[in-house]
Amino acid sequence: MGSSEGLGQIEDSAGSFREKTVRGIGWSLLSQLMVQFLNLVTLVVLAHLLSPRDFGLLAMITVITNFANIFAEMGLSSALIQKQDVQQIHLSSVFWLNSVMGLFLAIIFVCCSSHISRFYAEPRLTQLTMLISANFVIGSISIVQRTILVKSLDFRRLTLVDVLGVCAGAGVAILMAVSGAGVWSLAWQSVTASFVSTVILWLLSSWRPCFLFEWSAIRDLLGFGSNLLGTQLLNYWSRNLDYILIGRFIGARPLGVYKNAYQIMLFPLANVSQVIARVMFPALSTIQEDKERVRKIFLKVTRAIALVTFPMMLGLFVTVEPFVVTLFGRNWAGMIPILRIFSLVGMMQSIGTLNGNLYLSQGRADVQFRVSLLVRTIAVLGIVIGLRWGIFGVALGYAIASFINSYPSFSYAGRLVNLTYWQLWRNLSGVLGCSIVMAVCIGAAGAYMPPTWPHWLVLSVQVVFGAVLYAALIHLVRLPAYLEVRGAISEYLRQQRVKHFSNIPEYHSEEQVDVQVAR
Repeated sequence: MGSSEGLGQIEDSAGSFREKTVRGIGWSLLSQLMVQFLNLVTLVVLAHLLSPRDFGLLAMITVITNFANIFAEMGLSSALIQKQDVQQIHLSSVFWLNSVMGLFLAIIFVCCSSHISRFYAEPRLTQLTMLISANFVIGSISIVQRTILVKSLDFRRLTLVDVLGVCAGAGVAILMAVSGAGVWSLAWQSVTASFVSTVILWLLSSWRPCFLFEWSAIRDLLGFGSNLLGTQLLNYWSRNLDYILIGRFIGARPLGVYKNAYQIMLFPLANVSQVIARVMFPALSTIQEDKERVRKIFLKVTRAIALVTFPMMLGLFVTVEPFVVTLFGRNWAGMIPILRIFSLVGMMQSIGTLNGNLYLSQGRADVQFRVSLLVRTIAVLGIVIGLRWGIFGVALGYAIASFINSYPSFSYAGRLVNLTYWQLWRNLSGVLGCSIVMAVCIGAAGAYMPPTWPHWLVLSVQVVFGAVLYAALIHLVRLPAYLEVRGAISEYLRQQRVKHFSNIPEYHSEEQVDVQVAR
């Protein structure tokens, strides 16, 4: 078993780097589009079959178990991706440590399930916690396999893993919800998806762990991983403290409403920003010494993300009422003011997602940790202060903190590659301007629609009108982001056509000769 199986280094040539990165983004984007579409459809279906309280009960558990899951991974997968010379001893040592931590955490949560139930004053949480704790064991034994695929930019296989896992979980959840299983539908959805994904990862990966373990190999990774772990813990608590406080002091039903609003906000982030971030970290790590090149790529990628997420988020801000009523029904009307606030937060977070790539690709997880101490403290203060006004106050406090935190978050990350906060926003000014014009126009159009129109018709007209208007705007003003994305897509399609013709040896027409000359 080779020490670098599945971890082949990305070639340094610009052509190979660009080709692998673009292909990785393409497959990762396809994966996330499919996964998030399936998740959205499943969420909508389950929202009509289950109550907000059911979603709130599961959120009470997962907010704690997901935190503990960070310890099972301990930042070591990111350390493996960032490290240039990964050996078999590193992979096997990380595998066994993750496995032991997963088993340990599962036992801890089974033992503490009754305490979690008492904390929230919800007796049903005891057995639910025991079931969800199985995810620790299941997930921990596939972390290395997933890391190998990410490091080698093999997002084609990861697409298969993620899509099949989500499909299996969604199928189980819907069948159980229809049969009246309630919150257990959501719990088994999580466990099923984790189990199926793990099985497929083992089937697709040729790497197998050896019976080797050395603390020296772990220590070799912990310098990077420990700082990253600290940052992940800070980020997690600041982003999920609202769930705990709402569940503890307001109740399961408001938590279910709040959580689903937050999940909708994450949809464009997961489909665009996090997809690209997942690919850009291993890609930028290979050119970490060329800061000017990293800077230029970062600005281009940020423009491309904003080109998609800014109009989506501002469009959601304007159309939130018909959107919620059409997809979820009036039983979820409490989501409307919360989702309107989160749409603005999502716009900021969509471009902020890439900040971590600058820290990690430059090997400066220590700086990221120190910055996180500041920005997460501000986020926690916003959440705690807003709690007295219910879930609306929590959402508003979180939003204000997010806008304040954008300055230190972008500034310190940008310094690593000689990029200022204001340069970043000048980079995005064209996309932001077009998105605002679109949002104002579809808002005005909605105001003049007959009040007798059903919500689904209002939403459909606004979405179509907004999409056509935005496409026309970015084409007419010749936005750099639009031209770059269009050029990248055209280049990719051209390369695919060339590869197609070059793989047909019997084909000798003049058209083939022209294609080969063009190459």
